[in-house]
Parts: sequence; structure tokens; C-alpha cells
Amino acid sequence: MKNDKATLSVRLNGDLKQRWQAFCARQDTNPSDALRQVIVRLLNGVSASDSTKPSAYEQPDTSRRRMEVRLTETEYARVETLAFQQGMSANRWVIHLIRANLSGEPQFGMSELRTLGESNSRLLAIGRNLNQIARHINAGRTPETVVTAERIDTLTRHIKAHTARVADIMRANIDRWRLE
Repeated sequence: MKNDKATLSVRLNGDLKQRWQAFCARQDTNPSDALRQVIVRLLNGVSASDSTKPSAYEQPDTSRRRMEVRLTETEYARVETLAFQQGMSANRWVIHLIRANLSGEPQFGMSELRTLGESNSRLLAIGRNLNQIARHINAGRTPETVVTAERIDTLTRHIKAHTARVADIMRANIDRWRLE
């Protein structure tokens, strides 16, 4: 069988090479394999035509297949700890990790789902209040509480703070499930 592999040489300064080797050791891989993974990720990217990502119109696959994964005691303990911190079983945590990497979309734990539910409730309440204010103004009636620029600024600050909090949680969730 013909060997179709070619060699790629990269010159690094001493500090960068040491940091790369330390990174690879922490990842339990060698520098060549790690660099190969980086190159594949950069060249493949995440495209809309990714065949592993289900389309929005595709019916979900409800069949299940068993897969066995063997971890060291230390790895398993770490998975259990992370899963417990995120309010789920180790099995569910691994499933979320796999699905996040297959779909490129976040997989929410209980704390994120609670935060998003709270977010929806708050935004719906804000929408109802704005609708009532608009109805009063359109009907030519003055609302019981006078709408002022200061009150609108306060409401805007609350909305921005809330949406920033939700965005931070979603970003952390996405980063949590992204394989490095």
C-alpha cells in the first residue's frame, strides 16, 4: 500500500513550541495529531451544507443505539462532577456534549432552561405593558402613569441587562459543549 502522507514543517520560537507541547500534553495528544485536527477544522469549517446537521424540516430520529465509552477513573469522576454541577446525569451530559458537536447548536441544562423560561416570561410581560401603553396613547387617553423618557430609559436598561445575562448564559453553554 502506498503511503500518501506528506510532511509539513513549522518553525516556532522556543516559547511557542514549549506552550504548544504543554497544550498537547494536557490534551493527551501529540503535536502532530493536534495540528492535524486544527488544520482539518480550519479547512472544513462549519458549513450550512454539513450533512451531519439535521434540517429544520427533517423528522427527528427517535430510534436509539447503544454506544459504550471507556474512560479512566479520573475522567469518569470529572464527567460526573461536571454533570452534577449542571444538574444532569453523566449519561445525559455526554449525550449533550455529542449533540452539541454534531449539530453545532447549544444543548441546554436545567439552569439555562430556567433562565430562558424566566427571560420569556419577562419579555412577554414587557410586551404586554408596551401594548397597553400604546393602546392608551392611540385612544387619546393619558395612562394612569405618565410615560416619560426617564421611565423608558429605565425600562431599556432593564431589557439590556436581562438580554445580556441571557446572552452570556447561552454563550457559556455553547462554549461548554464545544470540543477543543
